[in-house]
Amino acid sequence: MSASDTRKWVGERIEKFIKSKGMTKRAVSEKSGMPYSSLNSKLKGYRGFDIEDILALAEAINEIPANLLPPEFHNPALSEREQES
Repeated sequence: MSASDTRKWVGERIEKFIKSKGMTKRAVSEKSGMPYSSLNSKLKGYRGFDIEDILALAEAINEIPANLLPPEFHNPALSEREQES
């Protein structure tokens, strides 16, 4: 998946969670401390989310941070290598 595809996927995923929680983007923006314009740009995939964004949004929408990340971040082989170190 290209970087732009990943940005778009994450944005769509987070927006889906926001809607499923019955929240508005404005409410999530206020609760997470992220400016609305930044949140909106990131949800549309124009800009990427960093880990601090993911953590703040996960807390704002009461979701597990890992659920907001793309599948390639859930690689079991990576976890096994980290445990060996």
